[in-house]
Amino acid sequence: MSHGKVCCTQFWMRKLHSLTGFLFLGYFLCLHVRGEGAYESPLARVVGLYLPLLYHGLYGLYITYEAQPNALRYPWIRNGMYLGQRITGLFLVPFIALHVGAMGGAAYADAGWYMALWTAGVLAAVFHLANGVFGTLIDWGITVGPHSQRVSVGVSFAAFLVLSFYGLYTLSGF
Repeated sequence: MSHGKVCCTQFWMRKLHSLTGFLFLGYFLCLHVRGEGAYESPLARVVGLYLPLLYHGLYGLYITYEAQPNALRYPWIRNGMYLGQRITGLFLVPFIALHVGAMGGAAYADAGWYMALWTAGVLAAVFHLANGVFGTLIDWGITVGPHSQRVSVGVSFAAFLVLSFYGLYTLSGF
């Protein structure tokens, strides 16, 4: 396989990674933090949630593995967002598996560690989504200039605050 084909394949795999996170998982998370259901039929759950989640998680682990941070090229805040995206992604892979496996685990709901873990999971997922939207807008060429990127940071931060509020409010009901 030539180097050009590898680069082309990586290009489209990254595009698919951002789309699965933004469209499928972002949609699900926005409803989920509000305590609403999504993808009610089994087929819709597989196609709209499980397959995108599996691809996004596995390819995200690969992206994290091959990452080459460049602390000198970008401002400190961008490096913090870059690092935060990787840390939350690494945290979310086992957290989501635990979350799905423990959905019937109300027996632990009174344990402080259980609620602390779920709080961290909500905040990590919401940060990962909000920061991922910011990155997707740049990656897809929607926000190319400094002004549009500052605006998208503000919108992403506002989305983080709103979704965090909904997620923590929903969590407080358990």
